[in-house]
Amino acid sequence: MAKEQVSSIIRALEILECFMDNTTEWTLKRLVEELHMPTTTVYRQIATLTERGYLIQDPVRKSYQVGPRLLLLSSTVLSHSDLRSVARPELEKLSATVKETINLSVMLDKEIFYLDKVETFRSVVCNTKVGTRAPAHATSGGKIMLAYHSEAFVDAYCQALPEMEQLTERTISSPDQLRRELARARQTGYAIDDGEIEPGLICVGAPIFGMGHTIQAAVSIAGPTFRMEDELMSMTREVKLTAANISRLLGGQP
Repeated sequence: MAKEQVSSIIRALEILECFMDNTTEWTLKRLVEELHMPTTTVYRQIATLTERGYLIQDPVRKSYQVGPRLLLLSSTVLSHSDLRSVARPELEKLSATVKETINLSVMLDKEIFYLDKVETFRSVVCNTKVGTRAPAHATSGGKIMLAYHSEAFVDAYCQALPEMEQLTERTISSPDQLRRELARARQTGYAIDDGEIEPGLICVGAPIFGMGHTIQAAVSIAGPTFRMEDELMSMTREVKLTAANISRLLGGQP
């Protein structure tokens, strides 16, 4: 494939990756500023992506959003995920036991990606959405996955931490504090997020391992503080048990 063709594909992917962020609507001007690309280059790319249905344009605001073809592609990927299909029955059993929201997440660069979710029918729920991302250090699932990553990965993460957005007043911003929490998480086999991604919400997460004891994902329970505090010990036991069961199904060892 010609070098120019490869470069064009990379530019298109960089544009699409902007829509993976919390910002789901972009104007041409903001994309140019974000990507530091010439206006004509970005315009040609988004015109092609819009024509193919990967993006759509709001006729009034002239902004761009994710289109139906990209949504179809993402839903197809999710539906064919082996991890998701293996884990789903265990997530449902955990939800039935603890009666709180259950999340399945994987690491994506320095963030977690929500691969699946089982909702609770109780009042006050977790606002996570399948297909969205969140800073790893602000979530229990992200912390427990960070705890089993290499020292080099954690070092790089800690170096970038002071520049990351603080989602609530309790979100960790100190590299030393994060390192302490990761050490404790690795020792205990679980991690907690206490109002760090959303005020009034407590989450407890446990690691899912694949073959060779490699960290694959995390399962977490999320619920309001007033329900979770009194049940945290049993919640921790149940989430660790579920993570261990999924690990065994994937051929790993908890």
